[in-house]
Amino acid sequence: MSYIFHKVTSLFSFESAGQPASGSRSRLLVAFFPLLATACATFPASQPSAAATHSSATAPRPAELSPYLETLDRMAPGDANRQAAELESLLGASQEFPTASNRLRYAIALGAAGHPGSNPVEAKRLITELLAGPNDLKPQEVALANAYLREFDARVGLYADIARQREELERRLQAASTDDDKRFANIAAENARLKKALAEAERKLEAVAEMERTLIEQSGPAPANDRSPPR
Repeated sequence: MSYIFHKVTSLFSFESAGQPASGSRSRLLVAFFPLLATACATFPASQPSAAATHSSATAPRPAELSPYLETLDRMAPGDANRQAAELESLLGASQEFPTASNRLRYAIALGAAGHPGSNPVEAKRLITELLAGPNDLKPQEVALANAYLREFDARVGLYADIARQREELERRLQAASTDDDKRFANIAAENARLKKALAEAERKLEAVAEMERTLIEQSGPAPANDRSPPR
């Protein structure tokens, strides 16, 4: 359309430059301008391509993980009152507005290590139940939930090992009171071995708790300029 308009205006420029135009050319110009105006009025404006529209409509938005970071920050060790208040607030939100994200935030806070109310067994159950049912979690939130599910499962296993070792230790200590000195010495040696194993299990538990603090950083949103190349 711009090419046609340019050709028409060049004809006028030719005449305005002092060159006489024939009568037939003048009549052609007079007849052509209404057609040109009509064509300009009816020519459809450029529209975004269907592929671009579909791509912008269906492109998934990155998950916003800052609420989870804030939750973990408020559940950090150091202030039991702050931790209890945050846990109570998250429980209330998950009950009043049981969205998938509210339920996940409460489960993560409940199972987080370093506060008196930590319950990884119940937190594991809540996350398993959440992922097994319908939910609207973004892929990054699902990855975060699975990471904490594995972390809570590891802690539950360690707690079970520690409980079994403590029970065994108590049983052996009770039996030692009725034995002679030699048996007592053997029990003491076994007791030391069990204490060493218990200390090792607790060390592993602390390592898992440290891993918990790094999981959220590894699952954080990608930088704004980290985009996939256009296809």
